[in-house]
Amino acid sequence: MRKTALLVLTLLGLGTMIWAQQAAGFKGTRTVTLSEQARVGTELLPAGEYKLTHTMEGAEHIMVFKKGKQEYRVKCNMEPLQAKANNTQFFYNNDASGQRVLQAMIFQGDTVRHVVE
Repeated sequence: MRKTALLVLTLLGLGTMIWAQQAAGFKGTRTVTLSEQARVGTELLPAGEYKLTHTMEGAEHIMVFKKGKQEYRVKCNMEPLQAKANNTQFFYNNDASGQRVLQAMIFQGDTVRHVVE
């Protein structure tokens, strides 16, 4: 009986550790269209359609924008939302030179806001 209880507790502990290390944010791939060139983090992305994935590198959240063979990796922070997002939204500002700069993204159904670093 003790061995069974120990095995069950060990499996629960391992399961919890694995669950805790999963990347927050969306799973799978999203399609994102930039209608014009925009700065995203340190990268300057040309207008066009991108496949977007969220991944983790250590403790850092990384958004990967992929267009053909080009890949742009951008750090982001996650900010919790009060409820699931009803629609997808992109938030832009312009820098001093007038360049469009992506500040944050919210995807429909997500419970976090992806803030670009």
